[in-house]
Amino acid sequence: MKKTNNYPNEIIVGNIVGVKGIKGELKVRPETDNPDRFNVKSEVWIDRAKYVIQNSQVNQKKNLIYLDIGLKDRSSAEKNIGKLIKVPITMLPLLDDGKYYQFEIIGIEVYDESNNEIGKLTEILPNQNNDNYIIVNKENKEIIIPSKSEWIKKIDICNNIMTVKLPKYI
Repeated sequence: MKKTNNYPNEIIVGNIVGVKGIKGELKVRPETDNPDRFNVKSEVWIDRAKYVIQNSQVNQKKNLIYLDIGLKDRSSAEKNIGKLIKVPITMLPLLDDGKYYQFEIIGIEVYDESNNEIGKLTEILPNQNNDNYIIVNKENKEIIIPSKSEWIKKIDICNNIMTVKLPKYI
């Protein structure tokens, strides 16, 4: 079974929620766990237009990042409120072996250790200790499996297959 590449061309890294001051700075709610995503000289896209970050300031208390991407004034910045900041997937850093971006595994076929089909991974729920994978089976019922090596035995991106050990409660 070969995987069809249904990857997006770009991923969302932030949401423009407002403006700061009169010089065209954007208030961005980050949608990424990569702390370097909004560094000075990094490239970002808004409505398919490329911008280079000229200045970046983090407000951890409010979970905001203030970005200067070269907009001239407050009015120019306000036109972007509600828009998404994206980057092409080609700009994503390579991950270590055994690590995956969510878009790489959502939609993957899930099998048990005896090679019986369980369903498809449809959603990933973040949790404090580990993510939880939501798998929907043929009866459209959800199965939740923690993303720990105890349960996730193998992920084969090339063949679109994840092998899991089902918890006894299922």
